[in-house]
Amino acid sequence: MYSVIILAAGKGSRLNLGYNKVFYEIKGKEILEYSVDYFLKDSAFSEIIVVTNDRDLNHVKELLAKKDVIITLGGITRQESVYNGLKKVNNKYVMIHDGARPFIDKKDIDNLKKEVKENACVLAKKIKESLAKTSFGNLKSYLNREEYCFLQTPQAFDTDKIFKAYELAKTHENTYTDDASLYMEELSETVKVIEGNELNIKLTTELDLRILEVVL
Repeated sequence: MYSVIILAAGKGSRLNLGYNKVFYEIKGKEILEYSVDYFLKDSAFSEIIVVTNDRDLNHVKELLAKKDVIITLGGITRQESVYNGLKKVNNKYVMIHDGARPFIDKKDIDNLKKEVKENACVLAKKIKESLAKTSFGNLKSYLNREEYCFLQTPQAFDTDKIFKAYELAKTHENTYTDDASLYMEELSETVKVIEGNELNIKLTTELDLRILEVVL
């Protein structure tokens, strides 16, 4: 069986909504509900852990009142929020997902389920455009885009290993931008990359909103 941690403790300040972006409503459902509902329908996930903040706690409780989920408080940073979520996990494998990514593809999740039994793994999107390094507003050099990718979530791990990695990061006072980088650096372990659906976008900008309003 699998667990999933869904992070919903952010602010989404770049959208200027005046409230947490995971509460933006599309077609009668708030962004957060799309992720929660997907994992509720997948019988392989026996634990759905939603991490929120003090400000939004009551709203999340009301929104998900009729859904079989665990709600817990996050921390000041994303890293602290994931760590708090991991403390609630009881299954052997866990996926960590951004609540602001409501478009979830079943094929992606099935691929993660298979791979995580052998390796930690992440979803990623290929880079299509030319990739260049700049200096003072001028092109400096071109990079091989085949060596780079855009990371997505969920990211999947053996629960004991990712929890150990988070405890080490806390002990070492190291800060990371995502779970895979923390896992690699603290445990010196390999993370496999799985090509994900291009529509698995993270709601960040007005354009993202317009795209999600079409595809959801």
